[in-house]
Amino acid sequence: MLGSLYSSISGMKAHQTKLDVVGNNIANVNTTGFKKTSINFEETMTQTVKGARGPVDGQGGVNPSTIGLGTKVSSINTNFESGAQQTTGRKTDLRIDGNGFFVVSEGANKMYSRAGNFNLDGNGNLVNPSGLKVQGWQATIKEDGSQGIAADAEVGPLAIKVGATLPGKATDTVNFGGNLNQNAGISNITLNVKDPVTGGKLDVAVKFNYDTTNDKWYWNAEGQGVTGKGAFQLDDKGNIKKSFPQETTPIQNANGILIQSPIAGKITFSELADMSNRKTAQVSDNLVTTSAEVYDTLGNTHTTSVKYTKVAENIWEWKAGVANGSKINNGKGFLTFDARGQLNGNYLYADPNDTTTMPEGVATIYYEGGVKDATGAVTFGDVASNYVMDSNGVVRYRGPAGQGMEPGQIMNKQFDGKVMFDPADNGAAPVELTLNFSGVSQFAANSTVALESQNGYGMGELETYNITDTGDIMGFYSNGYQQIIGRIALAKFTNQEGLQNAGGSVFKQTSNSGEAVIQKPGQAGLGKVVAGALEMSNVDLGQEFTDMIIAQRGFQANSKTISTADTILNELINLKR
Repeated sequence: MLGSLYSSISGMKAHQTKLDVVGNNIANVNTTGFKKTSINFEETMTQTVKGARGPVDGQGGVNPSTIGLGTKVSSINTNFESGAQQTTGRKTDLRIDGNGFFVVSEGANKMYSRAGNFNLDGNGNLVNPSGLKVQGWQATIKEDGSQGIAADAEVGPLAIKVGATLPGKATDTVNFGGNLNQNAGISNITLNVKDPVTGGKLDVAVKFNYDTTNDKWYWNAEGQGVTGKGAFQLDDKGNIKKSFPQETTPIQNANGILIQSPIAGKITFSELADMSNRKTAQVSDNLVTTSAEVYDTLGNTHTTSVKYTKVAENIWEWKAGVANGSKINNGKGFLTFDARGQLNGNYLYADPNDTTTMPEGVATIYYEGGVKDATGAVTFGDVASNYVMDSNGVVRYRGPAGQGMEPGQIMNKQFDGKVMFDPADNGAAPVELTLNFSGVSQFAANSTVALESQNGYGMGELETYNITDTGDIMGFYSNGYQQIIGRIALAKFTNQEGLQNAGGSVFKQTSNSGEAVIQKPGQAGLGKVVAGALEMSNVDLGQEFTDMIIAQRGFQANSKTISTADTILNELINLKR
């Protein structure tokens, strides 16, 4: 009889604890990031009334008979299911959309939370309402002057200091985009003429290229067995103002002169046997200039320019300059375009007096316009060479096709250096620029080439910020630039139910939770961050009210058992009387 009393007492205590759990859940129904708990019971010790006996000697087996001695709490479990989203609009209110915990710390003691109602303290530290510092990776200034998170950065407190200074960063990359007009310069022409001996018809093409150093146009005639070349200069209206007879040979084949070349006026080529058969080359401006503001290491701006000059079919020279007259090193090269108008090369001009610029694997070259050596003497190189260099320094292959070589193939080295200049007397380090022309095309349309972007900037102050879904804290500065300030860290555990609730909406790591694995949001199974929102409590009031009734009924039933046992004991006492 006494056993039933003690069993009922244990049941009342257990259901009282269940009611405590339910009450705590209901109390925290509106607590940010709260995770509800649930309670489980298990039977306590049992008393064996009769042991078990197996079948033997024709007798059947007997099952054991036991009486339980009450109940006790076996576990109180935390439900980490995500709560609903509450939109607040505050920049520092954060919600985890998925798995993971925010990492907060008090000194070296790290704790973990789903409550993202953070604030900035007087020092700009990102903290929770209890003053625990939110952990992540703080951005630092890199060697190139930009701000970013180092690959080996350690997790630590995050700070967002409005008004903080962002040092200037020197420009090291300039990106260009747009179109260069394919019809710029002098248009190539083709004449169909009669052979003076055989009477047969043949096509003669006349192609033009421009010598940027001497402001001179060269023309070359091409066709089966046809030779001929010449040079002239143009006035502002596109007419020939000066020709160079000493550099001119008639357009002819083995049977005689075929075409009369121009020496003044318009660029008109006429068939010698039929002067009515003529063609005039069209002239348009072959020069395009763009400008770009770049920054030195102290944040000073410098106006640079790039001049594009069409020097031959599908070839444009580029030349860099600085408005203040600073000397430019390595500031010249040329771009080539394919038949589809796409950029297919950025090359370095060849200079016979600088062996580092000469094409590799080319032993001899014919210098089409002649070059001066170190003594000032003019040389034309090897006239029989399969390689020819024009007056600008473009080297082409002119031998037979085969073994991966095609006539007209450009042999110059790719331009892979940096354009450099030293700012004049301002104490800054020399500026070194990589010019990126990958966004430039060449089509038969107006030239629109221009600066697309450059990666330098002057000093700025932090004006505002926002937090991305990957946890990046992006700062917006007074100089118009955006830089990362820091990155929120998230943690996950092998057994998150093994975490110990430490109060204040934070949990502590235990030996049964496993070690915290800290990563950036959105990686390794971690959720992403939603800024301007909070995670609400995951308490279901309907379930809690049901559990409250169950706890109440359980308590009442156990108390009824006690009153019943008490009545029986009274009857026993009365028997003695």
